[in-house]
Amino acid sequence: MAKKLHSDLVNSGLAGMYQMRPITNDPNLAKFLGKKVKYKKELLADPDFVNSHGTVIQETFLVSYVQKDYYGNDVLRGFITSWNDTFGSCLNPSEIEIVN
Repeated sequence: MAKKLHSDLVNSGLAGMYQMRPITNDPNLAKFLGKKVKYKKELLADPDFVNSHGTVIQETFLVSYVQKDYYGNDVLRGFITSWNDTFGSCLNPSEIEIVN
């Protein structure tokens, strides 16, 4: 499922800074790679979660990479499927579910 990093990510320095890569040895993260995901429905009812994530919580994401977050933990990078999202969003695997 190797997908080339978009030039926006490379040119901005985000790809290198967050060590984005299309593969992982972590089975919990690997199960999401290449899949469409959404935030879990129960999180959409939490006002604090909605406030911190904004309107993108309603979107479907295509998970394309694993990356490091601000704390150095491996997380996922997903791209909104309803428009040409070249930067994507950092996704916590505990907050998302696969869309069938």
